[in-house]
Amino acid sequence: MSLDQHLRPIRLAIVTEADVVYRGLASVVAELAPRVELLGRSLTQAIDPGIDVALYDVAALNRGEGKDLDWLVKETHAAVVAVARDLRPDLAARAIDRGVDGVVSLSADTAELTDVIWAAAAGDLAGDASVEAVDYTGNSATLGRAEGLSAREVQVVSMIAMGLSNEQIARELFLSINSVKTYIRSAYRKMGVTSRSQALTWSVHHGFALSDNRGNRQLT
Repeated sequence: MSLDQHLRPIRLAIVTEADVVYRGLASVVAELAPRVELLGRSLTQAIDPGIDVALYDVAALNRGEGKDLDWLVKETHAAVVAVARDLRPDLAARAIDRGVDGVVSLSADTAELTDVIWAAAAGDLAGDASVEAVDYTGNSATLGRAEGLSAREVQVVSMIAMGLSNEQIARELFLSINSVKTYIRSAYRKMGVTSRSQALTWSVHHGFALSDNRGNRQLT
């Protein structure tokens, strides 16, 4: 890192189309001010004045060809960190193939995300922050464990996060609509939420996959 980089804040951009993801990551970055300056969420921020670190939401790879990620990796000097979804290890693998400098889970706690940002800015993504050290098994068994969600409740919450309605969840899991509602009420109680919109926000912050099929989302 140059002398100029030591004297000025680390310039960071969050690249995501999901508002809830942006707000969650931005809230962590805000705690790092004035050492970190959040430039925004647009790729154009990487041109002028330039960025040191880019947090790239891998969900974008589910909706496009990844040209924006290719541009970040090949055309900027930024350290690019892929923000991975625990239920979509395939997207993390695609980000690795495209040359990201490191990967961090969307469900990572504040301390872990902060460590990754510092390491990325220093050009020292190693250990737990390195591509090689990240577990991409996508094992969903850890999702919701701290809150005591059952395996079936995790399935239901995952489908809510993917934009499925109660009726669609019932068809997918071969359950009655009343059973689905029972699982939702039980999961909501453990999660500390009372509505589908709150459940969606909670799911994103806890590493569940987020669908881009917004038309299917049902608010209670």
